[in-house]
Amino acid sequence: MTHNVLHRGYGITINLNASDLGNPDRPELLQEIHRNYKPDLLYCLGAHEYGTVCPGFMTIVEKNGRYHARHVTRGEVSETTSESELHKALKNHTAETASREGFNVSVEDRAVHGRRRTDVTVAGVGGKKIGYEIQISPIASGSVDNRTRTAVGDGLTPLWLVTNENSLAIDRAPWARLNVQRWQDVGSGDALRVRGGVKALRMVRCDWSTQRECPRTGTRCGGWHATWESTQAHYDDMVRMTAAGELVTLFMRARAGRRRGWHMWVKPSDKAEFLQGRPEPEPYLPASAAGSTATLLPAEPLPPDPHCRYGEDTGIRTELARPRDSGDPIDASDWLSKEPPPEYRSTWNVDGWEIPGDVVAARLALDSALQHLKALADTLPAGADIAAGRIDITHADRQRWLAAQEECRRLAAALATQPWLPTTHDPFSARRALFAAARKAEAVDSANATYQP
Repeated sequence: MTHNVLHRGYGITINLNASDLGNPDRPELLQEIHRNYKPDLLYCLGAHEYGTVCPGFMTIVEKNGRYHARHVTRGEVSETTSESELHKALKNHTAETASREGFNVSVEDRAVHGRRRTDVTVAGVGGKKIGYEIQISPIASGSVDNRTRTAVGDGLTPLWLVTNENSLAIDRAPWARLNVQRWQDVGSGDALRVRGGVKALRMVRCDWSTQRECPRTGTRCGGWHATWESTQAHYDDMVRMTAAGELVTLFMRARAGRRRGWHMWVKPSDKAEFLQGRPEPEPYLPASAAGSTATLLPAEPLPPDPHCRYGEDTGIRTELARPRDSGDPIDASDWLSKEPPPEYRSTWNVDGWEIPGDVVAARLALDSALQHLKALADTLPAGADIAAGRIDITHADRQRWLAAQEECRRLAAALATQPWLPTTHDPFSARRALFAAARKAEAVDSANATYQP
């Protein structure tokens, strides 16, 4: 990253650390760049002057209260003069799919005010309109905000279709990601599988049967916590479901931190269960894509830096330091958590021992895994038959057996690391009491297993 970049449209050098960007005759230059951003507008000054080897094209990002120019990664496809063949293929396929499903479609829909041209607009049920923005090329975050705000103002629900897991459109607006990279593959069923953007709500039991620690206590609380997990769908189904209202948008605000939140497509039933009658948070859409340069730019500008910094560690964490669409589950416990049933105890008193409930839960989880391992062993051929070559174990059975063994090892290690047992004065008696507490808890745990939060 650097603070100097070449503006190819005007043929001028921009100093992002100067209050006037080094161009006092253009007072609205930064706002203009965000408003009319094109992938080939900004170029590396070092590559321009010295011919250094780098991706060349750049975009502007804001970090730590200052603007920086960042190289567009090689994984992002640069489009300069016209639509790529992949862009055209996805646009045509979207329109054809929606029409085939019986919805009215408009291609290259232009608003009367002239500030919006949407790739594909699908008129869905109940007057809802989905506006598809097929974004193959790199784009500035401010441009995403501007175009999203304009679409929403025109009554559209935007859907940014991207093919790059680091696209700046991800989570700045409703989005979906495909993994298709060639226009020839658009007709392939597997290539049009939605890899990101569609989520399903899952209530995860907070006990030792999972590897996840309680997001509230750091151990296991016995309750249930909400999480949004990626679910894959075919793109054709998504086109139909969004227009029919079977998938709707949801915005979940993040905890305090660098993220603003997550945009996702979810089933209406999942959305209703998640919100619990509460109002959905309003997505953050800044009034101005560029913001106030007076508060962001330092008073003392740094000297011009014509050298290319591509590949160097500048000490600035870029926006694309990790994938924006990682596919990891999104913790939603702050929004929705269910307490355990009243029968679930925080402590168990057995033979004079006061045993923490999470220790008993850890013992129960290990017992359950051992029972599963034994049941699995009963279904496998006898070891003597396998050794004598009279029968063979299948690869799938072997993998299930190894996975069950590994789960037993994991849960045994989790129980062994519990801090309660080492603090007891009689570990042997404590273990017996723990075993007895686990037997007493089996009925409660069985009730919890069928409890529907």
